[in-house]
Amino acid sequence: MNALASIPSGRGGAFWVGARPRILLAWEHGRNFGRLSRLLALARMVEQQGGEPVWVVPKSQMDAPELSRLPHRRFVAPVLPQQKFAPDYRADSFADVLWSVGFDNPDALLTAVRAWVSLIEAVQPQCVVLDYAPVAQLAVDLLQWRAFHLTNGFDAPPTDCPMYARVRPESDLGQRNARRVAELSANITLVGERFSGRSDCSLASILNYPSKIYECIAETDPYGPRDDGLCIGPLGSHADVVDVPWPDSWLQHRRVFAHLRNVAGATDLLDELRLTDAVTLCVWRDAPADVMERYRNTNVRIVRQPVRLERVLPQADAVVNYGSTALVCHSLLAGKPQLVLPTDFEKLKVAQRVMHQGAGIVWHRGDSSPREAIRQLMHSPARAQVARAISENYPPARLQANRNRFAREVIGYLDLKQVDAFAA
Repeated sequence: MNALASIPSGRGGAFWVGARPRILLAWEHGRNFGRLSRLLALARMVEQQGGEPVWVVPKSQMDAPELSRLPHRRFVAPVLPQQKFAPDYRADSFADVLWSVGFDNPDALLTAVRAWVSLIEAVQPQCVVLDYAPVAQLAVDLLQWRAFHLTNGFDAPPTDCPMYARVRPESDLGQRNARRVAELSANITLVGERFSGRSDCSLASILNYPSKIYECIAETDPYGPRDDGLCIGPLGSHADVVDVPWPDSWLQHRRVFAHLRNVAGATDLLDELRLTDAVTLCVWRDAPADVMERYRNTNVRIVRQPVRLERVLPQADAVVNYGSTALVCHSLLAGKPQLVLPTDFEKLKVAQRVMHQGAGIVWHRGDSSPREAIRQLMHSPARAQVARAISENYPPARLQANRNRFAREVIGYLDLKQVDAFAA
């Protein structure tokens, strides 16, 4: 066979026999390690399937040590400047989030879309994987390029962008959201018409276009449960984990695993745990020196490096964490009840889903006393039972099979439409 024979693989996705299929990893917003971690995991999957990852990342991440060590090509994402709002600004739906990242300005949005299109056509990827990259999402819709949306659910709402809080559609807030959705859709249609004469491009079309890959489980999806994509569970993991098992002397006690950040309420919870008969192993990467000293020689042990979760979670009785989807998912998959101290709105929505399932508690400083929150966590057999029941729905082999399916489809070896979605 001629080594230069092209293999058709969808709009713009042709590649050559003998060449590695390129997979464009598109990331526009977010600065925490969780997003980078899952894209690093995906890049490894792409390489294992014989593909070449090409990165497009926020400017702030271009020199991230984890990326600098890789031989992959990378580019700065063409993004629009985020609006600056008053401290009391509130996003009532994902429509408000899109408004704040440049979708309010059709002229600027068109410029950014053209930049994305130029980049995609220059790289000629087999497909584009979107990770919180709404402008790139519009670009791939306009190009009809093969694309997947890797998401924890938050940035992949239903097409009507429902309100985060339950409100009646006829209420003032409900009507405001409907107007915002209509304005966004009109801006997107205008960009489509000016870019290529398309009048069918809308907010609904860009939300519907990419195949959905949920890096979570149904019980943590802010809009779940739903069946429009493939559930693969948490992907990302730290490369610098340490193996810190529970000390033998601790195994006769109740055990709490904690993963916290330097936010209001963190030490309040640890202080209450110190007063219990339980022992606590806490990962706190940016723990100040005074916090390390505060719990020295107590039943609360703090380490600054991430630990191997598959080693510590099975023997924990309960979990306290700051709300990252990966941590919340890992805790549920281990069948552990959890108390979540969410550090931003996205984490709050994930945590509220867990609470509504009956497997956890959402706590903010001032909501109730930390003593009462810890008491509820440690003395609630019902929450532990719900968490165990959820874990039984997700045997590890099932999630691994879905990850393998995703990896093969990204490269083009498998038609994802031929496999079951969330229930696979």
